[in-house]
Amino acid sequence: MHGSSGQDAESPTEVQSLGTPQKRLILIAALIQGLALYALKFFDAVEQWSAVWQFLCYTVVIAIPPLVIVTIAPRLARGYWWIVGGYTVLLALVASYRGFQCTPADTINCGWPYDFCIAVVIATFVVSFLLRASATSAKKLQQPSYPAQFHYSWDTALTACLTIVFTGIFWLILILWKSLFTLVGVDFFKILFEKDWFFYPVTWLVAGCGAILFRSQQSFVLTLKRLLRTMLVALLPLLAVLTIVFLATLPFTGLQPIWDTGRGSALLLWLVALLLFFTNGVIQDEYPFSRYPRWINGVLLLALIVAPFYTAFALYGLTLRVQQYGWTPERLWGGVVTLTLALLAISYSISILYRRGHWADLLARINTGLALWVLAVCLITQSPLANFWRISADNQLARLQDGRVELGEFDFFFLRQKLGRPGLEALQRAKELPSVKRDTTVTSYLDGLIAKKVEHHWRLQENPLREVERQKTLKDLEVLPAGKSLATDFTFDARHHECLQENRQCFWLAQDIDGDGSDEYLLFIHSGERVEHRDNQYLLDIALYGTVDSEWRLIHKKHRQTDEDVATLKSKLSKGPRNLRPPRWQSLYIGDELLFDPTQ
Repeated sequence: MHGSSGQDAESPTEVQSLGTPQKRLILIAALIQGLALYALKFFDAVEQWSAVWQFLCYTVVIAIPPLVIVTIAPRLARGYWWIVGGYTVLLALVASYRGFQCTPADTINCGWPYDFCIAVVIATFVVSFLLRASATSAKKLQQPSYPAQFHYSWDTALTACLTIVFTGIFWLILILWKSLFTLVGVDFFKILFEKDWFFYPVTWLVAGCGAILFRSQQSFVLTLKRLLRTMLVALLPLLAVLTIVFLATLPFTGLQPIWDTGRGSALLLWLVALLLFFTNGVIQDEYPFSRYPRWINGVLLLALIVAPFYTAFALYGLTLRVQQYGWTPERLWGGVVTLTLALLAISYSISILYRRGHWADLLARINTGLALWVLAVCLITQSPLANFWRISADNQLARLQDGRVELGEFDFFFLRQKLGRPGLEALQRAKELPSVKRDTTVTSYLDGLIAKKVEHHWRLQENPLREVERQKTLKDLEVLPAGKSLATDFTFDARHHECLQENRQCFWLAQDIDGDGSDEYLLFIHSGERVEHRDNQYLLDIALYGTVDSEWRLIHKKHRQTDEDVATLKSKLSKGPRNLRPPRWQSLYIGDELLFDPTQ
């Protein structure tokens, strides 16, 4: 967002210092938040609550007090508290629905809700500066002016960041305090500072004091904002040149190298996001980029005009990934971010081409629309209207049903572990598919996957058909010496095996290592190419498989280097002589108890 021109660009409304009632309310809100978080952590009964209540309580406790802290002011519109109350109810509904996606708790493991937390934080930030712009110094709520939105968005963000830094420094001092007294044998403060009943109320009270300090020192916040803007002014031309030069190189290099990295789309989006952010931090209401020479102004405008190409490339890359692997919550979020940046970049580009020197006149509408769009996206994506878990689960199941992905390549564990209740329901529907019903191996696997709360059951992570195929591939490797073969009951873990990677050459050696009259199997994994930073030698891994309690297990794996290529190594192992030598150092036992093994 861009600010207003002139000396008072930073302060579109009258700056009022906080009065005693407002400071008291900020401290009360901070203390309530700290005590509420302590209560939620202290009482064991909370852990037994339904995920619906847990999400609801934590969301309201974490989001609403900071909203009050950063928006309370001496003169507020009568509708201020109605907006706060309405947003609280809306958050409670959204959090309850998200919690419902994690029920029943004894079956579904949702993990830490990163996307939900980020969405709530962004939504609360947007509500806070819109609320301050519409309710401050007014008898009733009014349509927020654009300069007010710009001022309060920066003010809220900087106040929050400075408060976090202030609180962090406070705790660094307490850590120093604790450490110094511990040196002289006084453990009282160490015990005190580590108590939850001390940590939560004190931390949030200190954060409330920090918020009061920085909201009262508006001159400091405005000075910091000017310093940040000065940095953006200096760096924006460099970012614009990067945008133009990199785009100019793409006709010669092509787009494929970008997709080969696996993170090309993200880098392109970062470039566009930084360009637009720097632009909004620099631009004024007068002629855009007026502080730059004319030729630099032209470079900056050209960079904004071509920015939509980057979003198009990112969207194309995302489309390729979706066609190959289907929708996931991460790709859906990537699509939302790409669409948002594309709409913003296209709006800027069209404004420049259409209005030319007066294109900044349209930015008030564009950026206000962006704020409302972001707020809507953050809330709708956590509601039944656009449940990313359900969209992903339905899409993945449809790909299996219509044959776009083979049964042996389908990731059932992803549905179970990453998509909450919709993923579990999709697994139950998958059991009814004809292709699944015909395969008893997959059916049994799905029964186990659905019945358990999958957290650490690593054996269920792999599609059993994929594991069978990988085992067959590795068992078909050459076995030395000639005439030897692997035992019919030989099994091993083939997940993520090195032999399935490119440039790896593998073979088996059958050898009775323990002298019990039956062969063990050594798997040789040769790098195939010399590694320069490893003294220009080959890398060689040797894995020994043997039976323990009638089950095949990996006994030991050794990493080493060798001068011999794979053909020479195989020739020497085939022709021999091979011999076994007892170790020089023997193990020390007391009875059957192993005390010391010098070979380990």
